[in-house]
Amino acid sequence: MSKKNYLFAEDSFFLSRRKFMAVGAAFLAVLALPVGWFASKIERRNEYIKARTKGLYKDDAIAKLRVSHANPAVEKYYKEFGGEPLGHLSHDLLHTHFVDRTKLS
Repeated sequence: MSKKNYLFAEDSFFLSRRKFMAVGAAFLAVLALPVGWFASKIERRNEYIKARTKGLYKDDAIAKLRVSHANPAVEKYYKEFGGEPLGHLSHDLLHTHFVDRTKLS
C-alpha cells in the first residue's frame, strides 16, 4: 500500500474560521448590550413601582379617612352644592372627558 499525502488548503474566502468566530462574537456582544440596558431599566422601574405601592398601602393603613364618602369635605359638597351621589349634576361636575388634542395643532 502506498501512502498518499494530502495537502489541506482553506477556501479563499476573505475571513478564516477563527476571524469569522471573532467577528461573530463581537457582533453578538454588540447586540447583547442594549438587551442588558433595557433589562436594567425595566428592573429599576419595577423596583420603583413596588416601593411606591408599599408606600401607598402604608399611607392607607394609617389614614383616618379610608373611604371618600366618609370625608367631611365630600359630605359638605353634596349637602350644599352637588345634590346626591351618582346624580346627574355630580356626574357633570366631577367627571372629565377625554379630548384628543393631537389633531388640533
